[in-house]
Amino acid sequence: MGKLIASIMLVASSAAAGQSTFDRDSVMAEIERVLVLPKGAKPLAAYGRNYALSAQGTVIGTFLLPLPAPAYEGCEVLLADLSSRPCTKAEIADAAAGHAHALSAQAPAGSRRWFDHREALPQIFDGGCSQINVEYDIAKHRILRATCNGVA
Repeated sequence: MGKLIASIMLVASSAAAGQSTFDRDSVMAEIERVLVLPKGAKPLAAYGRNYALSAQGTVIGTFLLPLPAPAYEGCEVLLADLSSRPCTKAEIADAAAGHAHALSAQAPAGSRRWFDHREALPQIFDGGCSQINVEYDIAKHRILRATCNGVA
């Protein structure tokens, strides 16, 4: 019984290792070479391209336009009674730190980055063509989808 479990574990680990042995740079380059961006998208070089392997043998790409620098002048905090007050210096500093963190979590415009886990891919909510979602089949060497993100 112990040998059977060890054999199953060896086969499973070999299959998992086989999935991760492809050349990431070559796959990213191939995706970018054959990709047709959706209508409304900016040129490819305008996006930071973020990639990760999906469990289904596909590569997921999240292409993001750089986040615009926020304007903190005139910053206000909405209060529970729907009135507002000016942001404090500490709140502005926290917001600036959050923006800097968001920028560091994604590939800069014109470059690409590989993430070890799909869940780590940076993303935005809504945004239209500020985010392009790409899915690529590794075995078939073909783009399965390339769409702009939704708009609320």
